[in-house]
Amino acid sequence: MYSEENTGKIILIPSFMGEDDASIIPDQVKTMVHSMTEFIVENAKTARRYLRAIGYKKNFDTEVTIRELDKHADHQNCEALLANVFKGIDCGLISEAGNPCIADPGNEIVAYAHKRNIKVVPLVGPSSILLALISSGFNGQQFCFNGYIPIQNPERSKKIKNMESLCRGTTQIFMETPFRNQNMFDEILKTCQDDTMLCIACDLTLSTQFIKTLSVKAWKKTDVHLQKRYCIFLLSRA
Repeated sequence: MYSEENTGKIILIPSFMGEDDASIIPDQVKTMVHSMTEFIVENAKTARRYLRAIGYKKNFDTEVTIRELDKHADHQNCEALLANVFKGIDCGLISEAGNPCIADPGNEIVAYAHKRNIKVVPLVGPSSILLALISSGFNGQQFCFNGYIPIQNPERSKKIKNMESLCRGTTQIFMETPFRNQNMFDEILKTCQDDTMLCIACDLTLSTQFIKTLSVKAWKKTDVHLQKRYCIFLLSRA
């Protein structure tokens, strides 16, 4: 058993959600990250670009260790990824967008850290799920994030109907990949009842941000283009 006294910490570092806009990252995060030299990331190239965008000055070739998560592995080699943490070095976990471990890989690293008594430190930053929820006007006391729902029918329409049946008391939140968003929108309109409320939160924190809550009936009369945009969908019923 390792103790907190002789190991580093896992620092959960928020990232951008699209545009490289350093203003959405709190100064506390930037200050802490600037002193770090160890990172676990999804993609080394985009992680380096993000770090430079928030003012990181260290030399990536000589001063910094960046380890990539294995996207093809059933389970990450956590022991290897955290090798330097066991030597007392703090390690930052960076997602491709927003906060790590929410609709993104990384939770396996955090779970392993808890098992090995490694301290986990979450930092404040943008979360598309929470930003969508608080701007929807829906129930923020009880909500369920369903992640990515099935791609093909009849499984997709069945899942949408199931979420609609639950959304009277619990806000249902879900998402899709950008190139399938328009199909998702069309399927929601085809599947849900006219009086069900739908919020679409699109391109959150970006210059093209779009957030709107309407009934399904009203959405059917609205011309909206969601293809290749980052969207969060929310369902609710009065």
